[in-house]
Amino acid sequence: LQVSPIFGQLRDTSLFTLYSQPFFYNVLKGQDGAIFTGTSEGIFRMDGPRFVKVDGRTGYITLDRRGGLSIDSNGIKYHNQKSFISLLPFPSEVRDEFHAGTEEYFYITAGGKMHVYIIRPYGYQYRNHSVRTISRNFVGTYSGIYYRGKKLSVNFPRFTDGYIREINGMAFICYSTLLATPLNVGDSLPTIVRDIKIPGFNFDYISDLYYSNKYSRYFAATKTELGSMNKELTSANTIYTIQDKNAEVVLLGEDRAEIIFAAGRQLMRFFPTDQRVSASVLLPEQIMDGQLDDRNYFLLCPRGLYVFRTDGKLEKLVDLEKAHTLLRVNSSELAIATDAGLFLYHTQSRKLSPLIGNVEFNRRGLYLENDQLYAGSINGLYILDGKRLEALAEMASRLVGSTGLPKFVIPLVFTLLLMVLTLAILLYRSRRRLQQMDEEKIAADAPEVTREEVERFIRENLALASLKSISEQFGTNNANIYTLLAPEKPGAFINRLRMEQVQKMRADRRSAREIAEQTGFSESYVRKVWNQG
Repeated sequence: LQVSPIFGQLRDTSLFTLYSQPFFYNVLKGQDGAIFTGTSEGIFRMDGPRFVKVDGRTGYITLDRRGGLSIDSNGIKYHNQKSFISLLPFPSEVRDEFHAGTEEYFYITAGGKMHVYIIRPYGYQYRNHSVRTISRNFVGTYSGIYYRGKKLSVNFPRFTDGYIREINGMAFICYSTLLATPLNVGDSLPTIVRDIKIPGFNFDYISDLYYSNKYSRYFAATKTELGSMNKELTSANTIYTIQDKNAEVVLLGEDRAEIIFAAGRQLMRFFPTDQRVSASVLLPEQIMDGQLDDRNYFLLCPRGLYVFRTDGKLEKLVDLEKAHTLLRVNSSELAIATDAGLFLYHTQSRKLSPLIGNVEFNRRGLYLENDQLYAGSINGLYILDGKRLEALAEMASRLVGSTGLPKFVIPLVFTLLLMVLTLAILLYRSRRRLQQMDEEKIAADAPEVTREEVERFIRENLALASLKSISEQFGTNNANIYTLLAPEKPGAFINRLRMEQVQKMRADRRSAREIAEQTGFSESYVRKVWNQG
């Protein structure tokens, strides 16, 4: 893969930014490598993203000849003069900028603010591309296929579904079918695409391809089948068809004289010498991927990593969530891609550690080349140093849960929240009191109304009667209407009178249309009342 990873790349956005409370003057690194910042509330030592107060003096900090911390008193004057200007968005305003960093964090003070960045030891390419699969020369994305960094022509698929495998001088693209292109093109881009269609095997929705040097044959997996082709790609045959249509066939590799694959939850073996297929072990859920060695089979399921030992025992090693891709990095480390991040599992210590968290990685998006680990995600390609994964995992573990705000910010935030809550309560009470006063005024100004007057108005306007129309007719409020019609509620009272009118008009043999016009009911509802009666 033609890439040039940068190990030490900053995130695009800061971990957090602190705004002038306190006012940050500058930041520097001490002789022992510790990071210090001078603020309007004293001198603080940076412990990752956290602040530890070490001195009450305020102003710019400097180092004396012995490496000790000293204060430049001009800092206080500067703060007093520009404490408000620093908060305004004036691009022309000249601001002091100071920066310092460690292997894990980078700090910048400018305009009274502190910006804290995490330094992630990985490279990042194909920004904003969903990287589906990687091979030595190709990167398959959701928006096209790239050869050594250059996008291929329209002759190639617009996206990839399965792996891209480079075998025997050919690149095989697992797409809705199986496509192939020669690799001996020098510096020019490949342009010829061959659609592999050989009688004897259904090539729809190929997901993976494996070549066995022992048998000089290709083995291909689709959603529901495992097939085989000769080296010349002139003949093919179907080996296995899965019965459970909700399951999936997954190629896992070769172990001595056997081709190992998964059929849903079942681990399967194929013996090419006698064309025999046998079931091995049943797992609790679909087998998504696996890595084989002479001693153990590591099998990945969505909710866990398992090991199937040579003695026939199956053991769950660690719980996972939405896991899908497994890659052996070396004899003791496995990379695991999930929908929630990239992880490292150490087979000897049985420790699972995050490498890159809170990123959705794509299935079939892991690749190892020249000690570089490539991981395709929905927003780009991550490149990690395969020799330093354990150290990177330790760094990532320390970062998890360590990005809280400094202690002196928490009281400020709590105070602001308390003020907002108090103001909301006062506003609610004031609004409620004004509403009660309005209702009391309306009630005091309202004319005397009797139940008989209200009932007569409803009977005379039965089709259009409502709580609103009654209140408007008599110039009174809703509470007064409820009191007059108690113990019945206004809506129930109106409905009872309408039902009485339905029965009366029905007895007089009036039509459903006439009754509907008089009561406000629909004709269909009137007929329903008749049928129920």
